[in-house]
Amino acid sequence: MDEIVVFGVPLDPDEREEVVIKKHDTALRSKLKEKDPYSAICEKIPFKKRLLGNAPVESWLTPFPSEEELFMCTVENYVAFIDCDGCWEYTKAVRDSMRELVSDRRSLMVAVDHSVACASMIHSAEKYGKDDLGVVIFDSHFDAILPTYRCGLIQYDIDTNPNSPFDPNDPFVYGRPDSFNADSFLFKLLEDGYILPENVMVVGVSDYPSKKSEKIDDERVGRYLELYHGFEEKGVKVISKERFRANRKSFDMGQLDVGHLHVSLDVDVGSRMALHGARFIDYKGLSEREIFSLLNSIRSSKSSIVSADINEIDVWKAGLMYSGKKDRTYDIALKMANAIFG
Repeated sequence: MDEIVVFGVPLDPDEREEVVIKKHDTALRSKLKEKDPYSAICEKIPFKKRLLGNAPVESWLTPFPSEEELFMCTVENYVAFIDCDGCWEYTKAVRDSMRELVSDRRSLMVAVDHSVACASMIHSAEKYGKDDLGVVIFDSHFDAILPTYRCGLIQYDIDTNPNSPFDPNDPFVYGRPDSFNADSFLFKLLEDGYILPENVMVVGVSDYPSKKSEKIDDERVGRYLELYHGFEEKGVKVISKERFRANRKSFDMGQLDVGHLHVSLDVDVGSRMALHGARFIDYKGLSEREIFSLLNSIRSSKSSIVSADINEIDVWKAGLMYSGKKDRTYDIALKMANAIFG
Protein backbone atom coordinates (compact mmCIF):
# COMPACT_ATOMS: atom_id res chain seq x y z
CA MET A 1 0.00 0.00 0.00
CA ASP A 2 1.43 3.41 -0.96
CA GLU A 3 2.17 5.87 1.81
CA ILE A 4 -0.02 8.93 2.29
CA VAL A 5 1.65 12.34 2.36
CA VAL A 6 0.41 14.13 5.49
CA PHE A 7 0.97 17.81 6.23
CA GLY A 8 -0.54 20.64 8.21
CA VAL A 9 -1.57 24.21 7.45
CA PRO A 10 -2.17 26.10 10.74
CA LEU A 11 -3.73 29.20 9.15
CA ASP A 12 -6.26 30.64 11.63
CA PRO A 13 -7.31 34.23 10.83
CA ASP A 14 -10.43 34.05 13.02
CA GLU A 15 -11.69 37.63 13.44
CA ARG A 16 -14.22 36.98 16.21
CA GLU A 17 -13.48 39.05 19.30
CA GLU A 18 -13.94 36.15 21.74
CA VAL A 19 -11.33 34.13 19.82
CA VAL A 20 -8.86 37.01 19.79
CA ILE A 21 -9.30 37.42 23.55
CA LYS A 22 -8.45 33.74 24.10
CA LYS A 23 -5.19 34.08 22.20
CA HIS A 24 -4.15 36.87 24.58
CA ASP A 25 -5.27 35.14 27.79
CA THR A 26 -2.13 34.27 29.76
CA ALA A 27 -3.82 31.63 31.91
CA LEU A 28 -5.41 29.87 28.93
CA ARG A 29 -2.17 30.00 26.97
CA SER A 30 -0.27 28.31 29.80
CA LYS A 31 -2.77 25.44 29.93
CA LEU A 32 -3.07 24.77 26.20
CA LYS A 33 -1.66 21.32 25.44
CA GLU A 34 -1.86 21.29 21.65
CA LYS A 35 -0.77 24.32 19.64
CA ASP A 36 -2.17 23.19 16.27
CA PRO A 37 -4.27 20.27 14.98
CA TYR A 38 -1.58 18.66 12.80
CA SER A 39 0.91 18.40 15.65
CA ALA A 40 -1.83 16.98 17.87
CA ILE A 41 -2.61 14.01 15.64
CA CYS A 42 0.16 13.44 13.05
CA GLU A 43 2.21 10.88 14.99
CA LYS A 44 -0.93 8.89 15.90
CA ILE A 45 -2.15 8.41 12.33
CA PRO A 46 -2.23 4.60 11.98
CA PHE A 47 -1.68 4.04 8.25
CA LYS A 48 1.57 4.20 6.30
CA LYS A 49 2.46 7.86 5.95
CA ARG A 50 5.11 10.42 5.13
CA LEU A 51 4.94 13.40 7.48
CA LEU A 52 5.93 16.75 5.96
CA GLY A 53 5.25 18.94 9.00
CA ASN A 54 3.36 22.22 9.02
CA ALA A 55 3.44 24.65 6.13
CA PRO A 56 5.01 27.99 7.09
CA VAL A 57 2.41 30.44 8.45
CA GLU A 58 3.11 33.76 10.15
CA SER A 59 2.80 33.19 13.88
CA TRP A 60 0.08 35.81 14.46
CA LEU A 61 -2.08 33.94 11.93
CA THR A 62 -1.87 30.60 13.78
CA PRO A 63 -4.05 29.25 16.61
CA PHE A 64 -1.28 29.90 19.13
CA PRO A 65 0.65 33.06 18.23
CA SER A 66 4.10 33.66 19.64
CA GLU A 67 4.57 36.20 22.42
CA GLU A 68 6.54 38.33 19.97
CA GLU A 69 3.63 38.57 17.52
CA LEU A 70 0.72 38.76 19.96
CA PHE A 71 0.53 42.50 19.41
CA MET A 72 -0.59 41.73 15.85
CA CYS A 73 -3.58 39.71 17.09
CA THR A 74 -6.43 42.18 16.88
CA VAL A 75 -9.89 42.00 15.35
CA GLU A 76 -8.94 44.82 13.00
CA ASN A 77 -5.83 43.04 11.73
CA TYR A 78 -7.65 39.76 11.09
CA VAL A 79 -10.44 41.61 9.28
CA ALA A 80 -7.85 43.40 7.13
CA PHE A 81 -6.11 40.10 6.35
CA ILE A 82 -9.35 38.45 5.24
CA ASP A 83 -10.66 41.47 3.32
CA CYS A 84 -7.38 41.75 1.39
CA ASP A 85 -7.65 38.10 0.27
CA GLY A 86 -4.92 36.85 2.57
CA CYS A 87 -6.57 33.44 2.67
CA TRP A 88 -6.28 33.17 -1.10
CA GLU A 89 -2.61 34.14 -1.04
CA TYR A 90 -1.88 31.36 1.45
CA THR A 91 -3.98 28.89 -0.55
CA LYS A 92 -1.97 29.62 -3.70
CA ALA A 93 1.31 29.24 -1.80
CA VAL A 94 0.26 25.85 -0.41
CA ARG A 95 -0.95 24.72 -3.85
CA ASP A 96 2.41 25.66 -5.37
CA SER A 97 4.34 23.75 -2.69
CA MET A 98 2.12 20.69 -3.20
CA ARG A 99 3.20 20.47 -6.83
CA GLU A 100 6.71 19.62 -5.65
CA LEU A 101 6.23 18.04 -2.22
CA VAL A 102 3.14 15.94 -2.97
CA SER A 103 3.17 15.62 -6.77
CA ASP A 104 1.03 12.63 -7.80
CA ARG A 105 0.98 10.90 -4.41
CA ARG A 106 -2.17 10.70 -2.28
CA SER A 107 -2.32 13.29 0.48
CA LEU A 108 -4.04 14.36 3.68
CA MET A 109 -4.01 17.99 4.79
CA VAL A 110 -4.78 18.83 8.42
CA ALA A 111 -5.82 22.47 8.33
CA VAL A 112 -7.52 25.00 10.59
CA ASP A 113 -9.23 27.46 8.23
CA HIS A 114 -11.35 25.56 5.69
CA SER A 115 -10.45 27.96 2.88
CA VAL A 116 -6.86 26.74 2.59
CA ALA A 117 -8.08 23.19 1.92
CA CYS A 118 -8.82 24.49 -1.58
CA ALA A 119 -5.10 24.13 -2.29
CA SER A 120 -5.47 20.37 -2.14
CA MET A 121 -8.68 20.37 -4.21
CA ILE A 122 -7.06 22.49 -6.93
CA HIS A 123 -3.92 20.35 -6.88
CA SER A 124 -5.93 17.16 -7.43
CA ALA A 125 -8.00 18.81 -10.18
CA GLU A 126 -4.75 19.74 -11.93
CA LYS A 127 -3.36 16.21 -11.59
CA TYR A 128 -6.42 14.18 -12.55
CA GLY A 129 -8.45 16.69 -14.54
CA LYS A 130 -11.46 18.55 -13.20
CA ASP A 131 -13.75 16.44 -15.40
CA ASP A 132 -12.72 13.35 -13.45
CA LEU A 133 -12.40 14.77 -9.93
CA GLY A 134 -15.30 14.68 -7.51
CA VAL A 135 -15.28 16.81 -4.36
CA VAL A 136 -17.30 15.62 -1.37
CA ILE A 137 -17.49 18.17 1.43
CA PHE A 138 -18.72 17.38 4.93
CA ASP A 139 -19.86 20.65 6.50
CA SER A 140 -22.62 22.14 8.63
CA HIS A 141 -22.42 25.23 6.41
CA PHE A 142 -22.64 25.76 2.67
CA ASP A 143 -19.39 27.66 2.18
CA ALA A 144 -20.21 29.46 -1.06
CA ILE A 145 -21.64 32.62 0.49
CA LEU A 146 -19.88 35.89 -0.34
CA PRO A 147 -19.45 38.46 2.46
CA THR A 148 -21.88 40.99 0.93
CA TYR A 149 -24.61 38.34 0.96
CA ARG A 150 -23.75 37.17 4.48
CA CYS A 151 -23.64 40.73 5.80
CA GLY A 152 -26.99 41.40 4.14
CA LEU A 153 -28.54 38.57 6.13
CA ILE A 154 -26.99 39.88 9.33
CA GLN A 155 -28.31 43.38 8.64
CA TYR A 156 -31.76 41.95 7.96
CA ASP A 157 -31.67 40.14 11.30
CA ILE A 158 -30.58 43.31 13.09
CA ASP A 159 -33.42 45.24 11.46
CA THR A 160 -36.19 42.72 12.11
CA ASN A 161 -35.22 40.62 15.12
CA PRO A 162 -35.41 42.34 18.54
CA ASN A 163 -33.39 39.45 19.98
CA SER A 164 -30.72 39.51 17.28
CA PRO A 165 -27.31 38.32 18.53
CA PHE A 166 -25.63 40.78 16.19
CA ASP A 167 -24.46 44.22 17.25
CA PRO A 168 -25.82 47.03 15.05
CA ASN A 169 -22.77 49.09 16.03
CA ASP A 170 -20.31 46.46 14.80
CA PRO A 171 -18.51 48.15 11.88
CA PHE A 172 -17.50 44.81 10.41
CA VAL A 173 -21.00 43.74 9.35
CA TYR A 174 -21.12 46.59 6.84
CA GLY A 175 -19.16 47.37 3.70
CA ARG A 176 -17.05 44.20 3.52
CA PRO A 177 -15.52 43.27 0.15
CA ASP A 178 -16.28 39.89 -1.43
CA SER A 179 -13.13 38.11 -0.31
CA PHE A 180 -12.09 34.47 -0.47
CA ASN A 181 -12.48 33.01 3.01
CA ALA A 182 -13.78 30.05 5.02
CA ASP A 183 -17.38 31.09 4.33
CA SER A 184 -17.02 31.74 0.60
CA PHE A 185 -14.24 29.54 -0.81
CA LEU A 186 -16.59 27.26 -2.77
CA PHE A 187 -17.86 30.29 -4.71
CA LYS A 188 -14.39 30.97 -6.12
CA LEU A 189 -13.63 27.32 -6.86
CA LEU A 190 -16.81 27.03 -8.91
CA GLU A 191 -17.02 30.48 -10.48
CA ASP A 192 -13.38 30.43 -11.59
CA GLY A 193 -13.69 26.89 -12.93
CA TYR A 194 -11.19 25.09 -10.72
CA ILE A 195 -13.76 22.33 -10.16
CA LEU A 196 -17.06 21.50 -11.85
CA PRO A 197 -20.40 22.03 -10.05
CA GLU A 198 -21.83 18.71 -11.21
CA ASN A 199 -18.89 16.99 -9.50
CA VAL A 200 -19.46 18.60 -6.08
CA MET A 201 -21.48 17.20 -3.20
CA VAL A 202 -21.91 18.98 0.15
CA VAL A 203 -23.35 16.76 2.89
CA GLY A 204 -24.51 17.38 6.46
CA VAL A 205 -25.53 20.97 5.82
CA SER A 206 -27.48 22.60 8.66
CA ASP A 207 -27.94 26.06 7.12
CA TYR A 208 -30.12 24.99 4.20
CA PRO A 209 -32.78 27.69 3.63
CA SER A 210 -36.06 26.91 5.35
CA LYS A 211 -39.44 27.09 3.62
CA LYS A 212 -40.23 30.01 5.91
CA SER A 213 -37.27 32.00 4.57
CA GLU A 214 -38.53 31.52 1.02
CA LYS A 215 -41.61 33.61 1.90
CA ILE A 216 -39.69 36.60 3.29
CA ASP A 217 -40.16 39.71 1.17
CA ASP A 218 -36.78 41.38 1.56
CA GLU A 219 -34.17 42.03 -1.12
CA ARG A 220 -31.29 40.93 1.12
CA VAL A 221 -32.88 37.57 1.87
CA GLY A 222 -33.91 37.16 -1.75
CA ARG A 223 -30.34 37.72 -3.01
CA TYR A 224 -29.04 35.15 -0.54
CA LEU A 225 -31.60 32.55 -1.59
CA GLU A 226 -30.89 33.18 -5.26
CA LEU A 227 -27.17 32.69 -4.70
CA TYR A 228 -27.64 29.54 -2.60
CA HIS A 229 -30.13 27.81 -4.91
CA GLY A 230 -28.26 29.03 -7.97
CA PHE A 231 -25.45 26.61 -7.21
CA GLU A 232 -27.92 23.75 -6.98
CA GLU A 233 -29.31 24.74 -10.38
CA LYS A 234 -25.78 24.52 -11.78
CA GLY A 235 -25.42 20.96 -10.50
CA VAL A 236 -24.00 21.16 -6.98
CA LYS A 237 -25.62 18.52 -4.78
CA VAL A 238 -26.48 19.93 -1.35
CA ILE A 239 -27.65 17.26 1.06
CA SER A 240 -28.92 18.84 4.24
CA LYS A 241 -28.75 17.14 7.61
CA GLU A 242 -32.54 16.92 7.70
CA ARG A 243 -32.78 15.47 4.20
CA PHE A 244 -30.18 12.81 4.96
CA ARG A 245 -31.93 11.79 8.15
CA ALA A 246 -35.28 11.61 6.39
CA ASN A 247 -33.85 9.50 3.56
CA ARG A 248 -30.41 7.90 3.89
CA LYS A 249 -30.46 7.12 0.17
CA SER A 250 -30.33 10.86 -0.58
CA PHE A 251 -26.56 10.47 -0.21
CA ASP A 252 -25.72 8.49 -3.31
CA MET A 253 -22.15 8.37 -4.58
CA GLY A 254 -23.55 7.19 -7.90
CA GLN A 255 -24.48 10.83 -8.53
CA LEU A 256 -20.79 11.59 -9.10
CA ASP A 257 -19.56 10.11 -12.37
CA VAL A 258 -15.84 10.45 -11.63
CA GLY A 259 -12.81 8.22 -11.16
CA HIS A 260 -11.11 10.28 -8.45
CA LEU A 261 -12.24 11.96 -5.26
CA HIS A 262 -11.19 14.66 -2.83
CA VAL A 263 -12.90 14.38 0.56
CA SER A 264 -13.06 17.55 2.66
CA LEU A 265 -14.02 17.13 6.31
CA ASP A 266 -15.03 20.20 8.28
CA VAL A 267 -15.30 18.78 11.79
CA ASP A 268 -18.24 21.07 12.55
CA VAL A 269 -20.34 18.59 10.59
CA GLY A 270 -20.49 16.78 13.94
CA SER A 271 -20.55 19.79 16.26
CA ARG A 272 -22.25 19.31 19.63
CA MET A 273 -23.06 15.72 18.67
CA ALA A 274 -19.89 13.80 17.80
CA LEU A 275 -17.53 16.50 19.12
CA HIS A 276 -17.22 19.98 20.64
CA GLY A 277 -13.81 21.06 19.35
CA ALA A 278 -14.87 22.79 16.13
CA ARG A 279 -14.27 26.49 15.51
CA PHE A 280 -17.95 27.09 14.73
CA ILE A 281 -20.57 25.27 16.77
CA ASP A 282 -23.67 27.32 15.92
CA TYR A 283 -25.48 24.21 14.69
CA LYS A 284 -25.95 20.75 16.17
CA GLY A 285 -24.49 18.43 13.56
CA LEU A 286 -24.45 14.75 12.68
CA SER A 287 -23.72 11.97 15.12
CA GLU A 288 -20.50 9.97 15.02
CA ARG A 289 -22.38 6.97 13.67
CA GLU A 290 -23.93 9.05 10.87
CA ILE A 291 -20.60 10.56 9.87
CA PHE A 292 -18.83 7.22 9.58
CA SER A 293 -21.73 5.62 7.78
CA LEU A 294 -21.30 8.31 5.13
CA LEU A 295 -17.53 7.83 5.00
CA ASN A 296 -17.97 4.09 4.56
CA SER A 297 -20.25 4.78 1.59
CA ILE A 298 -17.56 6.95 0.03
CA ARG A 299 -14.84 4.42 0.67
CA SER A 300 -16.88 1.63 -0.92
CA SER A 301 -17.72 3.67 -4.04
CA LYS A 302 -16.12 3.05 -7.43
CA SER A 303 -14.08 6.27 -7.21
CA SER A 304 -10.54 6.37 -5.82
CA ILE A 305 -9.83 8.81 -2.98
CA VAL A 306 -6.71 10.70 -4.04
CA SER A 307 -6.70 13.52 -1.51
CA ALA A 308 -8.47 14.70 1.62
CA ASP A 309 -8.42 17.34 4.28
CA ILE A 310 -9.58 17.57 7.89
CA ASN A 311 -10.14 21.13 9.00
CA GLU A 312 -11.71 23.63 11.43
CA ILE A 313 -10.43 21.99 14.64
CA ASP A 314 -10.30 24.53 17.49
CA VAL A 315 -7.34 23.76 19.75
CA TRP A 316 -8.87 25.97 22.46
CA LYS A 317 -11.94 23.70 22.70
CA ALA A 318 -10.70 20.26 21.66
CA GLY A 319 -10.12 17.81 24.50
CA LEU A 320 -11.95 19.80 27.19
CA MET A 321 -14.73 18.50 29.42
CA TYR A 322 -18.32 19.00 28.28
CA SER A 323 -21.25 17.84 30.44
CA GLY A 324 -18.91 15.60 32.41
CA LYS A 325 -17.35 13.95 29.34
CA LYS A 326 -14.02 14.62 27.69
CA ASP A 327 -14.28 15.93 24.14
CA ARG A 328 -13.05 13.47 21.50
CA THR A 329 -12.32 15.84 18.61
CA TYR A 330 -8.76 14.59 18.08
CA ASP A 331 -9.87 10.95 18.31
CA ILE A 332 -12.65 11.62 15.80
CA ALA A 333 -10.18 13.33 13.43
CA LEU A 334 -7.88 10.29 13.58
CA LYS A 335 -10.82 8.01 12.98
CA MET A 336 -11.83 10.15 9.98
CA ALA A 337 -8.33 9.90 8.53
CA ASN A 338 -8.31 6.14 8.96
CA ALA A 339 -11.79 5.79 7.44
CA ILE A 340 -10.50 7.51 4.30
CA PHE A 341 -7.03 6.04 3.91
CA GLY A 342 -6.61 3.21 6.42
